[in-house]
Amino acid sequence: MIKKLIVIVLTISTVAGCDNKSLAQQRAEKLVQASPELLIAVAWPLQSSKATLIDGINLAVDEVNQSGGVLGRKIKIQLKDDTASLSKGRLVAQEIADDIAVAAVIGHLNSYIAAPAAQIYERAGLLMITPGASVQKITEQGGKYTFRSLPGNRDQGRQIADYAVSQGYKNIAIYYIKNDYGIDLANYFEQRAHELGITVADRRSYNMGGDNHAAILADWGAFLATDAIFLIGSLPESAKILQEMRVAGLKVPVFGGAGLDSPELIKLGGKNTEGTVVFSLFNMGDPRPEVQIFGEHFKKKFGVLPDSTAAQGYDTVKLLVQAMKTANSAVPDKVATALRATKNWQGVTGVDTYSSKGDLVGKRLAKVVVKDGKFEYFQTTALK
Repeated sequence: MIKKLIVIVLTISTVAGCDNKSLAQQRAEKLVQASPELLIAVAWPLQSSKATLIDGINLAVDEVNQSGGVLGRKIKIQLKDDTASLSKGRLVAQEIADDIAVAAVIGHLNSYIAAPAAQIYERAGLLMITPGASVQKITEQGGKYTFRSLPGNRDQGRQIADYAVSQGYKNIAIYYIKNDYGIDLANYFEQRAHELGITVADRRSYNMGGDNHAAILADWGAFLATDAIFLIGSLPESAKILQEMRVAGLKVPVFGGAGLDSPELIKLGGKNTEGTVVFSLFNMGDPRPEVQIFGEHFKKKFGVLPDSTAAQGYDTVKLLVQAMKTANSAVPDKVATALRATKNWQGVTGVDTYSSKGDLVGKRLAKVVVKDGKFEYFQTTALK
């Protein structure tokens, strides 16, 4: 009887000890154990125009696994569809965070999901790297495990305003989606435009799917004196907005943020997209060997050349693998330290150097213009 009681007490103590450990501690202990697989979660809107991210991820994973994996383990991807919904995104983030076998998460696309999701992952000791969410606050929440693999809106706004002044634009109107991404990018663009002596002739926001764009754009067409329009939005709605601009008689140049950076823009908008300049996260015209080899391999596997979202997916996996190899560990604490120490890492989307906050430093955006029904990469005068 006494022996039975001792066994029961020891069992309870062991269970209690496990319960007292945080998710971060449990995850770290799990990830140092020998295992044939390394689990990486991907949280993304899988039915969106940016779903090509998954193709880029799969190509990178195939290459890594064929060359022996990372730290002797083969990468396994766990796909989660956040459906671009805040409520579903939070649910997905919690499901991922609760799984202590997950070493890292790639996601989310939308900043309004990525910001709260990052806090969920932080509490669970899980590293997150987003290839799509550019709102500045995501990496300024004091997170230890939060990173992004694209320039933040502060940097994007600066680069886009520098482009505008290089084109000689003096008066610019801003039409932006009324969410975290749109407000954040519009603010940083306007701040830099003011520094450069550009006048913001008007600035209007719209709700996704809920506004009469025609009324605002008709007013602009009739009364507004502007050299160009900066369109901040996402697809498919931005294609419709470009059509409404042409119907309103607005013939001035239009340039758009990275939310328009998809062949779907041209597919949906047709001739109304001609001449539109889009800031891109990837330049397929880059002559660097790694870019051209990536394009060849992607086309062989999927039948088309990669778009920028696919390139982001590919680079994010390769960057994560590089950090794990540098850290000689998949434990998030060590991988995060290795990522912050990353300097001049060469990916297909450019050169990555990280700040202490988990942001990229000095990474340049590419530029494409819609010409004859397709994107054409181009260079302008040196950006300031």
